[in-house]
Amino acid sequence: MNYTRISSGKSEPAPPVFSYTYTGYQPIKWTLDDTYYDGGAQNDNSIAIIRYAEVLLNLAEAKAELGTLDDADWAKTVGALRQRAGITGNSLTTRPTTIDPYFQSTYFPDIDKPDLLEIRRERGIELAFEGLRFYDLVRWKRGELMEQVWNGFYVPALDVPMDLNEDGKDDVAFYKVMPANPVKGVNYINVAETVSGVVNPQRLSEDTHGEITWLTNLPRHWNDKYYLYPIPESDRLMNKNLGQNPGW
Repeated sequence: MNYTRISSGKSEPAPPVFSYTYTGYQPIKWTLDDTYYDGGAQNDNSIAIIRYAEVLLNLAEAKAELGTLDDADWAKTVGALRQRAGITGNSLTTRPTTIDPYFQSTYFPDIDKPDLLEIRRERGIELAFEGLRFYDLVRWKRGELMEQVWNGFYVPALDVPMDLNEDGKDDVAFYKVMPANPVKGVNYINVAETVSGVVNPQRLSEDTHGEITWLTNLPRHWNDKYYLYPIPESDRLMNKNLGQNPGW
């Protein structure tokens, strides 16, 4: 959660900004160091359309699916990405030979190849916020994962200010009833059942403590028809033989 931003010329650790993140896990990908550029009118940051990292992961996945991925392939694809991130050890040069049972049972129970599982994990980590996750899940026919709850970091108790960026100053506290004497500089987050008569989408998993959850008040149901897009009506009017994809 701890990252450094530059504000008024000073670089310092920054806590999560809860107007940006509702889970407490601050997204920093594509973020410029200086907070001056946070506003839409000032931000001229470039966003990559395709990165070499995606090319490497595409190659690794294709070879793993075909059963032709070897240690040399692993080292120049997943290993290279992990090395760039500062990871050390055998995972840079040697394919995994054991399966993470939690990862397999929770996400991909039908996959029994350790290297393929790790490549799928790596895609989720490396390509986060790049607009590819939905299409990966569709390609793997794991749309049901879209139904999973969005969990945030753990909150031990209500009404207890926390120092999230470890600078010696409290940053945030979670409450159901706003305290009469709020601490100056602390951002207070309401996790009551309702706010102004409307269901609150931001809650704690155990009511008064637990992981921050987001939008659990809305139904999350995957329909298999989402694996295919509907054929546009305008195209079907031009060609009566097109028909329609299942479920649409």
